[in-house]
Amino acid sequence: MTCPSFDWKSYILDEITAPERRQMEQHLTGCAHCREEVDGLRLTVTALRRLPVQEIPKRISFVSDPVFEPSGWQRFWNSASRLGFASAAMLAGAILLHGYMIRPVPVTTTAGLSSAQIEEQVQVRVNAEVARLLPTAVDQRVQAQLKPAMAELSARLQEVQASSEKGRVADQRLVADAFTVLEKRYNTMFVQANRYGGD
Repeated sequence: MTCPSFDWKSYILDEITAPERRQMEQHLTGCAHCREEVDGLRLTVTALRRLPVQEIPKRISFVSDPVFEPSGWQRFWNSASRLGFASAAMLAGAILLHGYMIRPVPVTTTAGLSSAQIEEQVQVRVNAEVARLLPTAVDQRVQAQLKPAMAELSARLQEVQASSEKGRVADQRLVADAFTVLEKRYNTMFVQANRYGGD
């Protein structure tokens, strides 16, 4: 049996007149091949309507583009070994700076002290200055860098969780629609097999 050439796409998208629709529906009641084609088109339209609407990109970027390369500051803060080296360098710089800026001890106060006692007093003062200056400066810089990064990470995690939940619901609907179409095809084949002797 040859089917007349109907535009099933226009039928699914409801772009035809009422008399054409009646004629096509009348044809569908007696033609299994056309019903399968219409079911496939309905499944395709359902799947396309489930896709999220996205804005067309203004520019296509590639991973090799310099836009995706992190800045030197980001690369520095993302490396634990470099951050440790920077902390050690700051500590050494603070000790050296303190050594150059220390005031000479008056001769009158050190007259009765040995050189070991003088070195011990200097070391105590150096350690006190380093302990006072270094941790607060490093902690403030680290906290200033970590707060925005942690806030951005938290926001991204929430976005990923929300989008994955929406995607899961859409996938479940799509699978349910696909099973409905398969069930209709199976029922059609079963009816045809019974009608023509079970072959």
